[in-house]
Amino acid sequence: MDCTQRNRRRHQGCAPSRLVQAGYSIYDLLITSAVASILGLGAVGMTGMVQDTRMTAAVNQLMGELNLARSEAIKRGSATSICASATGSGCLESRDWNAGWIIFSDINGNGILETDDSILRVQQTGTLKSLRFGAWGPGTGRWVTYETDGSTKQNGTFTFCDDRGAKKANAVILLGTGRPRVSSVSASNAPLSCP
Repeated sequence: MDCTQRNRRRHQGCAPSRLVQAGYSIYDLLITSAVASILGLGAVGMTGMVQDTRMTAAVNQLMGELNLARSEAIKRGSATSICASATGSGCLESRDWNAGWIIFSDINGNGILETDDSILRVQQTGTLKSLRFGAWGPGTGRWVTYETDGSTKQNGTFTFCDDRGAKKANAVILLGTGRPRVSSVSASNAPLSCP
């Protein structure tokens, strides 16, 4: 149907034909670039926020576990220990706690899981790059033993590290009183270091 036939039916005039052009205007490109930039910046900020949340969750989890071990020692009236464990059935001979830990009733208070001891809790982690315990006292970072009064034989610093390194590291400091506390520096106020 040509323009005159359409004109009779619709009673409208026909516009002269124009070339159909494809593409985007400068305005379209500028708006698209601005939106992409904002989304890119948001993604970078969101990654840092997710890493901060993971770090905080790991620190809070260990704080809760140390407080649980302490309260179990007081409640049971016998020593309770927490040690690094990868299997959930025995203690590691390592200061690396990133794989997880176990809490157990430690009848003789030596920090070693023996046949007379019973496992109270198993926790697997591995969400961070590293979690190490630098300690003074028995076990040198492989375990923490709580006495019946809630005190501990170890002093030391649990250092939490992720891919961002020492600038974003966190610490849980444990003193002889048995009460852990969160810090951004070591127990001696030195900057934290990551492996």
